[in-house]
Amino acid sequence: MSGTAWPLGRRATLGLLLGGLAPASVRAASTKVAKLGVSAPLTGNMAQYGVDIRRGVELAVEGLNSSHSIPGVTFTIEIQDSEGDPEQAANVAQKFAAEGDVLAVIGDFSSTACLAAAPIYQKAGIIMMTPTASAPDITKTGDYIFRDTPIASTEVNATVDWGVKDLGLMRAAAICRNDDYGRSYGPLFSARSEADGAKMLSVQYFNPGDSDLKPLITGMRALKPDVVFLALFYVEAALLFQQSRDMAFHPTFMSGAGLFSQELVKLAGSSANGLLLVSAYYPGANRPEVTDFVTAYRTKFGSEPSKFAAQSYDAINLIAEAAKRAGSTTPAEVRDALAATKDYQGVIGSVSFDLHREVVLNLQRLALTNGKFVAWKQ
Repeated sequence: MSGTAWPLGRRATLGLLLGGLAPASVRAASTKVAKLGVSAPLTGNMAQYGVDIRRGVELAVEGLNSSHSIPGVTFTIEIQDSEGDPEQAANVAQKFAAEGDVLAVIGDFSSTACLAAAPIYQKAGIIMMTPTASAPDITKTGDYIFRDTPIASTEVNATVDWGVKDLGLMRAAAICRNDDYGRSYGPLFSARSEADGAKMLSVQYFNPGDSDLKPLITGMRALKPDVVFLALFYVEAALLFQQSRDMAFHPTFMSGAGLFSQELVKLAGSSANGLLLVSAYYPGANRPEVTDFVTAYRTKFGSEPSKFAAQSYDAINLIAEAAKRAGSTTPAEVRDALAATKDYQGVIGSVSFDLHREVVLNLQRLALTNGKFVAWKQ
Protein backbone atom coordinates (compact mmCIF):
# COMPACT_ATOMS: atom_id res chain seq x y z
CA MET A 1 0.00 0.00 0.00
CA SER A 2 1.14 3.52 -0.64
CA GLY A 3 0.91 6.51 1.68
CA THR A 4 -2.30 7.66 -0.01
CA ALA A 5 -5.22 7.86 2.41
CA TRP A 6 -8.01 5.34 1.89
CA PRO A 7 -11.39 6.77 0.82
CA LEU A 8 -13.47 7.53 3.90
CA GLY A 9 -16.93 6.25 2.99
CA ARG A 10 -19.76 6.20 5.55
CA ARG A 11 -19.62 3.03 7.65
CA ALA A 12 -16.84 1.84 5.39
CA THR A 13 -15.51 -1.67 5.79
CA LEU A 14 -11.90 -1.89 4.80
CA GLY A 15 -10.95 -5.55 4.70
CA LEU A 16 -7.20 -5.13 4.64
CA LEU A 17 -5.56 -8.51 4.52
CA LEU A 18 -2.05 -7.27 5.12
CA GLY A 19 -0.68 -10.78 5.09
CA GLY A 20 -1.14 -10.45 1.34
CA LEU A 21 1.62 -7.86 1.30
CA ALA A 22 4.20 -10.43 2.31
CA PRO A 23 6.18 -12.33 -0.33
CA ALA A 24 4.53 -15.47 -1.70
CA SER A 25 7.08 -17.69 0.04
CA VAL A 26 6.15 -16.21 3.40
CA ARG A 27 2.42 -16.67 2.74
CA ALA A 28 2.98 -20.25 1.74
CA ALA A 29 4.91 -20.95 4.94
CA SER A 30 2.18 -19.47 7.12
CA THR A 31 0.04 -22.09 8.82
CA LYS A 32 -2.18 -19.88 10.97
CA VAL A 33 -3.94 -16.53 10.57
CA ALA A 34 -4.33 -14.18 13.54
CA LYS A 35 -7.19 -11.81 12.77
CA LEU A 36 -7.19 -8.32 14.26
CA GLY A 37 -9.97 -5.76 14.09
CA VAL A 38 -9.97 -1.98 14.22
CA SER A 39 -12.92 0.15 15.29
CA ALA A 40 -12.31 3.86 14.79
CA PRO A 41 -14.01 7.03 13.48
CA LEU A 42 -13.07 7.28 9.81
CA THR A 43 -15.81 9.79 9.01
CA GLY A 44 -17.14 12.83 10.84
CA ASN A 45 -15.28 15.50 12.79
CA MET A 46 -13.15 12.91 14.63
CA ALA A 47 -11.98 11.31 11.39
CA GLN A 48 -8.36 12.44 11.65
CA TYR A 49 -8.03 10.55 14.92
CA GLY A 50 -9.38 7.46 13.18
CA VAL A 51 -7.01 7.86 10.25
CA ASP A 52 -4.08 8.06 12.67
CA ILE A 53 -5.24 4.89 14.47
CA ARG A 54 -5.69 3.04 11.19
CA ARG A 55 -2.26 4.06 9.90
CA GLY A 56 -0.50 3.01 13.10
CA VAL A 57 -2.17 -0.39 12.88
CA GLU A 58 -1.36 -0.84 9.20
CA LEU A 59 2.30 -0.04 9.76
CA ALA A 60 2.57 -2.42 12.72
CA VAL A 61 0.88 -5.35 10.95
CA GLU A 62 2.97 -4.84 7.85
CA GLY A 63 6.11 -4.93 10.00
CA LEU A 64 5.04 -8.06 11.86
CA ASN A 65 4.38 -9.97 8.66
CA SER A 66 7.49 -8.82 6.81
CA SER A 67 9.75 -9.63 9.76
CA HIS A 68 8.18 -13.08 10.40
CA SER A 69 7.69 -11.94 13.99
CA ILE A 70 5.89 -15.15 14.94
CA PRO A 71 6.91 -18.05 12.69
CA GLY A 72 3.91 -19.74 11.14
CA VAL A 73 1.54 -16.87 11.91
CA THR A 74 0.25 -14.21 9.53
CA PHE A 75 -1.61 -11.22 10.94
CA THR A 76 -4.57 -9.77 9.08
CA ILE A 77 -6.70 -6.73 9.91
CA GLU A 78 -10.28 -5.75 9.26
CA ILE A 79 -11.10 -2.07 9.72
CA GLN A 80 -14.56 -0.77 10.57
CA ASP A 81 -15.77 2.83 10.74
CA SER A 82 -17.45 3.51 14.11
CA GLU A 83 -18.09 7.13 13.08
CA GLY A 84 -17.21 8.11 16.66
CA ASP A 85 -20.77 7.12 17.60
CA PRO A 86 -21.44 4.78 20.55
CA GLU A 87 -24.33 3.01 18.81
CA GLN A 88 -22.24 2.36 15.73
CA ALA A 89 -19.26 1.28 17.88
CA ALA A 90 -21.56 -1.28 19.51
CA ASN A 91 -22.71 -2.44 16.05
CA VAL A 92 -19.08 -2.88 15.00
CA ALA A 93 -18.41 -4.89 18.15
CA GLN A 94 -21.40 -7.13 17.43
CA LYS A 95 -20.08 -7.71 13.90
CA PHE A 96 -16.64 -8.72 15.13
CA ALA A 97 -18.17 -10.94 17.82
CA ALA A 98 -20.34 -12.69 15.22
CA GLU A 99 -17.33 -13.46 13.02
CA GLY A 100 -16.03 -15.81 15.69
CA ASP A 101 -12.35 -15.69 14.75
CA VAL A 102 -11.14 -12.24 15.91
CA LEU A 103 -8.23 -12.32 18.33
CA ALA A 104 -8.27 -8.64 19.33
CA VAL A 105 -9.72 -5.28 18.37
CA ILE A 106 -7.89 -1.95 18.51
CA GLY A 107 -10.27 0.85 19.44
CA ASP A 108 -12.41 2.67 19.85
CA PHE A 109 -11.24 6.29 19.95
CA SER A 110 -13.59 8.00 22.40
CA SER A 111 -14.50 6.91 25.92
CA THR A 112 -18.21 6.97 25.06
CA ALA A 113 -17.72 4.62 22.11
CA CYS A 114 -15.49 2.32 24.14
CA LEU A 115 -17.97 2.10 27.00
CA ALA A 116 -20.68 1.05 24.54
CA ALA A 117 -18.54 -1.60 22.84
CA ALA A 118 -16.48 -3.05 25.69
CA PRO A 119 -19.21 -5.27 27.21
CA ILE A 120 -19.75 -6.91 23.83
CA TYR A 121 -16.06 -7.73 23.40
CA GLN A 122 -15.86 -8.98 26.98
CA LYS A 123 -18.81 -11.33 26.51
CA ALA A 124 -17.39 -12.58 23.19
CA GLY A 125 -13.93 -13.22 24.67
CA ILE A 126 -12.23 -10.79 22.28
CA ILE A 127 -9.34 -8.66 23.53
CA MET A 128 -10.11 -4.94 23.23
CA MET A 129 -7.22 -2.49 23.42
CA THR A 130 -8.05 1.20 23.19
CA PRO A 131 -5.06 3.35 22.26
CA THR A 132 -6.81 6.60 23.16
CA ALA A 133 -9.78 6.45 25.56
CA SER A 134 -9.10 7.36 29.19
CA ALA A 135 -12.40 7.25 31.13
CA PRO A 136 -11.87 5.24 34.34
CA ASP A 137 -14.68 2.72 33.87
CA ILE A 138 -13.53 1.27 30.55
CA THR A 139 -11.18 -1.42 31.86
CA LYS A 140 -13.57 -2.21 34.72
CA THR A 141 -15.75 -3.91 32.12
CA GLY A 142 -13.73 -7.10 32.37
CA ASP A 143 -10.47 -8.97 31.96
CA TYR A 144 -10.38 -8.78 28.15
CA ILE A 145 -10.35 -4.96 28.16
CA PHE A 146 -7.02 -3.08 28.03
CA ARG A 147 -5.64 0.31 27.10
CA ASP A 148 -2.16 1.60 26.29
CA THR A 149 -3.07 5.22 26.94
CA PRO A 150 -2.97 6.63 30.48
CA ILE A 151 -6.14 6.52 32.56
CA ALA A 152 -7.71 9.94 33.17
CA SER A 153 -6.35 10.40 36.69
CA THR A 154 -2.77 9.80 35.53
CA GLU A 155 -3.03 12.50 32.84
CA VAL A 156 -4.82 14.91 35.15
CA ASN A 157 -2.33 14.53 37.97
CA ALA A 158 0.64 15.07 35.66
CA THR A 159 -0.99 18.11 34.04
CA VAL A 160 -2.22 19.80 37.21
CA ASP A 161 1.00 19.17 39.16
CA TRP A 162 2.93 20.82 36.34
CA GLY A 163 0.66 23.85 36.24
CA VAL A 164 0.14 24.38 39.96
CA LYS A 165 3.22 22.99 41.70
CA ASP A 166 5.86 23.78 39.09
CA LEU A 167 4.50 26.86 37.33
CA GLY A 168 2.72 28.35 40.33
CA LEU A 169 -0.59 28.91 38.52
CA MET A 170 -2.87 29.13 41.54
CA ARG A 171 -6.17 30.34 40.09
CA ALA A 172 -7.49 27.42 38.08
CA ALA A 173 -10.49 26.62 35.89
CA ALA A 174 -11.44 23.79 33.53
CA ILE A 175 -13.38 23.47 30.27
CA CYS A 176 -14.56 19.99 29.30
CA ARG A 177 -16.71 18.22 26.73
CA ASN A 178 -20.12 17.21 28.01
CA ASP A 179 -19.56 13.49 27.45
CA ASP A 180 -17.99 10.54 29.28
CA TYR A 181 -14.51 11.84 28.53
CA GLY A 182 -15.10 15.38 29.75
CA ARG A 183 -17.27 14.41 32.71
CA SER A 184 -14.55 12.08 34.00
CA TYR A 185 -11.88 14.80 33.74
CA GLY A 186 -13.78 17.73 35.27
CA PRO A 187 -13.99 16.44 38.86
CA LEU A 188 -10.42 15.13 38.65
CA PHE A 189 -9.10 18.54 37.56
CA SER A 190 -10.93 20.15 40.45
CA ALA A 191 -9.82 17.66 43.10
CA ARG A 192 -6.16 17.63 42.06
CA SER A 193 -5.97 21.43 41.77
CA GLU A 194 -7.33 21.87 45.27
CA ALA A 195 -5.08 19.12 46.64
CA ASP A 196 -2.10 20.98 45.16
CA GLY A 197 -3.19 24.21 46.87
CA ALA A 198 -4.80 26.01 43.92
CA LYS A 199 -8.24 27.61 43.94
CA MET A 200 -10.58 25.95 41.44
CA LEU A 201 -12.77 28.81 40.18
CA SER A 202 -15.04 26.95 37.77
CA VAL A 203 -15.51 23.74 35.79
CA GLN A 204 -17.52 24.36 32.63
CA TYR A 205 -18.99 21.73 30.28
CA PHE A 206 -20.33 22.26 26.80
CA ASN A 207 -21.89 20.02 24.21
CA PRO A 208 -19.73 18.83 21.32
CA GLY A 209 -20.88 20.63 18.22
CA ASP A 210 -21.50 23.98 19.92
CA SER A 211 -19.78 26.61 17.80
CA ASP A 212 -20.41 29.79 19.78
CA LEU A 213 -18.22 29.66 22.88
CA LYS A 214 -18.35 33.39 23.54
CA PRO A 215 -20.78 33.18 26.49
CA LEU A 216 -18.60 30.52 28.12
CA ILE A 217 -15.45 32.58 27.52
CA THR A 218 -17.10 35.75 28.84
CA GLY A 219 -17.98 34.07 32.12
CA MET A 220 -14.58 32.41 32.41
CA ARG A 221 -12.70 35.62 31.62
CA ALA A 222 -14.48 37.42 34.47
CA LEU A 223 -13.00 34.92 36.93
CA LYS A 224 -9.43 35.78 35.84
CA PRO A 225 -7.93 32.27 35.99
CA ASP A 226 -4.18 31.81 35.65
CA VAL A 227 -4.64 28.39 34.05
CA VAL A 228 -7.48 26.63 32.24
CA PHE A 229 -7.29 22.85 32.07
CA LEU A 230 -8.91 21.30 28.99
CA ALA A 231 -10.62 17.99 28.23
CA LEU A 232 -11.46 18.64 24.57
CA PHE A 233 -10.91 17.26 21.08
CA TYR A 234 -9.11 19.33 18.47
CA VAL A 235 -12.18 20.72 16.65
CA GLU A 236 -13.72 22.42 19.70
CA ALA A 237 -10.30 23.31 21.12
CA ALA A 238 -9.49 25.20 17.91
CA LEU A 239 -12.73 27.16 18.29
CA LEU A 240 -11.92 27.91 21.91
CA PHE A 241 -8.44 29.18 21.11
CA GLN A 242 -9.60 31.35 18.21
CA GLN A 243 -12.51 32.87 20.08
CA SER A 244 -10.43 33.36 23.25
CA ARG A 245 -7.85 35.30 21.25
CA ASP A 246 -10.59 37.43 19.69
CA MET A 247 -11.94 38.18 23.17
CA ALA A 248 -8.52 38.92 24.73
CA PHE A 249 -8.72 35.93 27.05
CA HIS A 250 -5.15 34.71 27.53
CA PRO A 251 -4.72 32.27 30.42
CA THR A 252 -2.27 29.37 30.23
CA PHE A 253 -4.13 26.51 28.56
CA MET A 254 -3.08 22.99 29.59
CA SER A 255 -4.24 19.57 28.43
CA GLY A 256 -3.60 15.89 28.33
CA ALA A 257 -2.51 14.28 25.08
CA GLY A 258 -5.95 14.50 23.47
CA LEU A 259 -4.85 17.75 21.82
CA PHE A 260 -1.51 16.43 20.59
CA SER A 261 -2.50 16.62 16.92
CA GLN A 262 -1.33 18.60 13.91
CA GLU A 263 -4.99 18.95 13.00
CA LEU A 264 -5.31 21.32 15.95
CA VAL A 265 -2.55 23.46 14.49
CA LYS A 266 -4.20 23.44 11.05
CA LEU A 267 -7.55 24.53 12.47
CA ALA A 268 -6.44 26.93 15.21
CA GLY A 269 -3.38 28.49 13.59
CA SER A 270 -1.30 30.71 15.82
CA SER A 271 -4.11 31.01 18.39
CA ALA A 272 -3.09 27.58 19.76
CA ASN A 273 0.51 28.64 20.45
CA GLY A 274 1.36 28.41 24.11
CA LEU A 275 -0.66 25.29 24.80
CA LEU A 276 1.07 22.98 27.28
CA LEU A 277 0.29 19.26 27.36
CA VAL A 278 1.55 15.92 28.60
CA SER A 279 2.03 12.88 26.37
CA ALA A 280 3.63 9.46 26.55
CA TYR A 281 4.87 9.89 22.99
CA TYR A 282 7.18 12.54 21.59
CA PRO A 283 8.42 12.10 18.00
CA GLY A 284 11.62 14.00 18.74
CA ALA A 285 12.75 11.54 21.42
CA ASN A 286 16.20 10.08 20.79
CA ARG A 287 15.30 6.42 21.26
CA PRO A 288 15.67 3.80 18.49
CA GLU A 289 12.06 2.65 18.93
CA VAL A 290 10.89 6.20 18.23
CA THR A 291 13.31 7.09 15.43
CA ASP A 292 12.64 3.82 13.58
CA PHE A 293 8.88 4.29 13.89
CA VAL A 294 8.96 7.92 12.73
CA THR A 295 11.17 7.05 9.75
CA ALA A 296 8.95 4.14 8.69
CA TYR A 297 5.78 6.20 9.10
CA ARG A 298 7.16 9.11 7.07
CA THR A 299 8.26 6.72 4.32
CA LYS A 300 4.88 5.00 4.12
CA PHE A 301 2.50 7.92 4.62
CA GLY A 302 4.53 11.03 3.82
CA SER A 303 3.59 12.79 7.06
CA GLU A 304 4.52 13.06 10.73
CA PRO A 305 3.05 10.39 13.03
CA SER A 306 0.81 11.57 15.85
CA LYS A 307 0.64 10.10 19.32
CA PHE A 308 -2.56 8.32 18.28
CA ALA A 309 -0.70 6.53 15.48
CA ALA A 310 2.14 5.68 17.88
CA GLN A 311 -0.14 4.24 20.54
CA SER A 312 -2.06 2.21 17.94
CA TYR A 313 1.23 0.90 16.55
CA ASP A 314 2.33 -0.14 20.02
CA ALA A 315 -1.08 -1.68 20.78
CA ILE A 316 -0.68 -4.10 17.88
CA ASN A 317 2.89 -4.96 18.82
CA LEU A 318 1.98 -5.48 22.48
CA ILE A 319 -0.67 -8.00 21.44
CA ALA A 320 1.72 -9.74 19.03
CA GLU A 321 4.47 -9.88 21.63
CA ALA A 322 2.00 -11.41 24.11
CA ALA A 323 0.96 -14.00 21.51
CA LYS A 324 4.61 -14.86 20.97
CA ARG A 325 5.21 -15.31 24.70
CA ALA A 326 2.04 -17.37 25.03
CA GLY A 327 2.96 -19.53 22.06
CA SER A 328 -0.66 -19.18 21.00
CA THR A 329 -3.16 -17.01 19.14
CA THR A 330 -6.07 -18.14 21.34
CA PRO A 331 -7.61 -14.99 22.87
CA ALA A 332 -7.69 -16.27 26.46
CA GLU A 333 -4.03 -17.30 26.39
CA VAL A 334 -2.94 -14.07 24.68
CA ARG A 335 -5.00 -12.09 27.20
CA ASP A 336 -3.16 -13.71 30.11
CA ALA A 337 0.24 -13.00 28.56
CA LEU A 338 -0.77 -9.43 27.72
CA ALA A 339 -1.85 -8.77 31.30
CA ALA A 340 1.58 -9.99 32.47
CA THR A 341 3.48 -7.54 30.22
CA LYS A 342 6.33 -5.79 32.03
CA ASP A 343 8.81 -3.25 30.65
CA TYR A 344 7.96 -3.71 26.97
CA GLN A 345 10.08 -1.19 25.05
CA GLY A 346 7.69 0.53 22.68
CA VAL A 347 7.41 3.80 20.81
CA ILE A 348 5.57 5.32 23.77
CA GLY A 349 8.22 4.18 26.23
CA SER A 350 8.61 1.34 28.69
CA VAL A 351 5.17 -0.26 28.95
CA SER A 352 3.76 -2.42 31.73
CA PHE A 353 0.22 -3.29 32.77
CA ASP A 354 -0.99 -3.17 36.36
CA LEU A 355 -3.45 -5.58 37.99
CA HIS A 356 -6.37 -3.68 36.40
CA ARG A 357 -4.90 -3.80 32.87
CA GLU A 358 -4.09 -0.10 33.04
CA VAL A 359 -0.89 0.95 31.32
CA VAL A 360 2.05 2.08 33.43
CA LEU A 361 4.39 4.51 31.65
CA ASN A 362 6.00 7.93 31.95
CA LEU A 363 4.53 11.15 30.54
CA GLN A 364 6.54 13.90 28.87
CA ARG A 365 5.90 17.65 28.94
CA LEU A 366 5.37 19.33 25.57
CA ALA A 367 4.63 22.87 24.42
CA LEU A 368 3.05 24.14 21.21
CA THR A 369 5.44 26.80 19.95
CA ASN A 370 5.28 28.47 16.54
CA GLY A 371 2.96 25.76 15.28
CA LYS A 372 5.14 22.85 16.46
CA PHE A 373 4.99 20.55 19.45
CA VAL A 374 8.37 20.63 21.18
CA ALA A 375 9.82 19.31 24.42
CA TRP A 376 9.07 21.83 27.16
CA LYS A 377 12.06 23.57 28.70
CA GLN A 378 11.73 25.60 31.87
